[in-house]
Amino acid sequence: MTPPGKLGSRGKALWKSVQKALPDDWDFDERETEILTLASTQADDLDRLEAVIKKDGVQALGSAGQPVVHPAVTEARQSRLAIGRLLGLLSLPDEDEVPRSHASKRAQKAARVRWARKDEMAERREAANGA
Repeated sequence: MTPPGKLGSRGKALWKSVQKALPDDWDFDERETEILTLASTQADDLDRLEAVIKKDGVQALGSAGQPVVHPAVTEARQSRLAIGRLLGLLSLPDEDEVPRSHASKRAQKAARVRWARKDEMAERREAANGA
């Protein structure tokens, strides 16, 4: 699938890297395509913000003439978080090519931790009873 024409270079690069990481027989549905488009657009916005920061620096003058963090720095940070959240909404396949969202992967990891703790507790009880 080709990236939307409205994307800039950074957005197209993100789009292509996500698409390249997918298995050959894998396609996004309409919802996922829109999420990827939003993330790619946000990447272009981040590119523009970083250009402003490069030109102006990380400080600006506040209303009383005091140095403050340039507003573009905060916006760039928020933009990075937004990109991460959007990409986390995609149901990307894991190594077994099973689609899993970020929330699903996190829940699966939490379940593994709980089961490991239960196994550890059972082993401790057995050791205490056997001693």
